Amino acid sequence: MGKSLPTIDLASFARGRGISKDAREEARLLDETFRQTGFILAKNHGVSPATKAAMLAASRAFFDEPVETKNAIAIGKSNCHRGYVGIATETLDDKNTMAGDLKETLDTGIDHAADHPEVLKGTPLHGPNQLPTTPGFRAAYDAYFTEAVDAAERMMRAMAVALDLPLEHFMSLGETIYNLRLIHYPKQETVAPIAGQMGCGAHTDYGSITLLSDDGVGGLQVMKRGGKWIDVSIPEDHLVVNIGDLMAIWTNDRWVSNPHRVINPRQTDRYSIPLFVTPPYWANIECLPSCLSAGQKPKHDRMLSGPYLLARFDSTHSYRNELLAEFNNV
Repeated sequence: MGKSLPTIDLASFARGRGISKDAREEARLLDETFRQTGFILAKNHGVSPATKAAMLAASRAFFDEPVETKNAIAIGKSNCHRGYVGIATETLDDKNTMAGDLKETLDTGIDHAADHPEVLKGTPLHGPNQLPTTPGFRAAYDAYFTEAVDAAERMMRAMAVALDLPLEHFMSLGETIYNLRLIHYPKQETVAPIAGQMGCGAHTDYGSITLLSDDGVGGLQVMKRGGKWIDVSIPEDHLVVNIGDLMAIWTNDRWVSNPHRVINPRQTDRYSIPLFVTPPYWANIECLPSCLSAGQKPKHDRMLSGPYLLARFDSTHSYRNELLAEFNNV
């Protein structure tokens, strides 16, 4: 049912293309779709089939490692939210906090060196990755991360045109926060869900946009504006792109994020690769002038991007709760 979502062509938004007639038409479709639902398909995004296939293969190889090997890079050992997250240790549906999500993940981001200005300042969410030593993993990861960021930049250019902003507006705010996540949803025959437990509970994403590729198994469900859940598959060589909660502040609710969830397949494992895109840590998120009509007031208060993202992590990751408890007891 992937065709239930419109498709935008991102070829016109590759670096250095300018704003063509085709770009304006694709931006119009983007705006129309995001006003109706927070999800869209994207083609000609810049992630090659070979790069995607290599990343999925490397992801499978890592998740097949013994749990002791995976826990050697557990996210709780990181001071910047990078590393392995075990099954049922994250809960994205805040209405069902008794059942953790039936998945395991590897959370990564821009690999900041020790002399990076934000690392030196101690800014949260900035620092080194914890990556597996699984043979071939690093090469596959580096290639995918580079191409996925290019795809995100194409998407942000399309959004800028749709919102009557300069083409490079979203990249001009500073260093964008990119969180690349590898996810393994074990088949229900292997890890049976308890009552109310899903691979990924109903939630909205936190930042500005998310770009998702997967192995084609299916399981993603999106709630449309009227409250109906639909199954969404990702056609070959496409990405699913959805907006996050911060876009509602920027656009004064012109673009509002949609809840989505993942149901684990019964007889096969599922692997997916979302890239979460969030504005720079210190970016002020407030209503864009192009989204405010004469005499209209912003519906949302201004907020800082990074602290907001950190608060959302605190509410969904069990390791974050333990760290907070430890901090508060000092």
